[in-house]
Amino acid sequence: MNAFTKVYMGDEGSPALEMIETPWGFRLRPAKIENLRKDAVIEYTLTGLGGVLILVAALQWLLPGTRWGMDMLAIKLMFSTVLVVVGGILINVAGRGFRPEVQVDRARGEIRFVSRNPRGRGKILAEVDLDRVIGVGMTRSIDGPDCHCLIYLIDGEKPLRLASGTEPEIKKIKKRMDEFVVPPSERSARRA
Repeated sequence: MNAFTKVYMGDEGSPALEMIETPWGFRLRPAKIENLRKDAVIEYTLTGLGGVLILVAALQWLLPGTRWGMDMLAIKLMFSTVLVVVGGILINVAGRGFRPEVQVDRARGEIRFVSRNPRGRGKILAEVDLDRVIGVGMTRSIDGPDCHCLIYLIDGEKPLRLASGTEPEIKKIKKRMDEFVVPPSERSARRA
């Protein structure tokens, strides 16, 4: 079963982030997804438009009274290719979704950055192995009250941002993430 935790109660009393406990770890996502209908309409519109473009690409070959000369054949082939590519891109974008989510999975040993669509399907945008994470940090914004929860990677790459929000919610996320990360001192002790 999944357990929902409201990470922070904002100024108006509404949570900014939800931490969803799962058997394999937890998921982080925005608590307020106001544009549920708008996202669904955009997704269905992009899917429909992509389907229409692919259909037009196929149907243009069946138009009566068109010439079949080499010039016309090349133009039709080029036009069909462009329509199919644009239609495929629109369908792909619509299927990916517009809702960000971070999944921390202890069972698979990875952190996944996911984009979900209104139907709940997710597309993995990036993955990071938990073995590559050596620390979890918290930084404050220079120009505002926001804080960021960062993970630091073993090979010195630029830190990755897990979540942004206010200090109380980021402290809770950092504390939970610390349970999943093996500190460098323990890593060296395990090797010896």
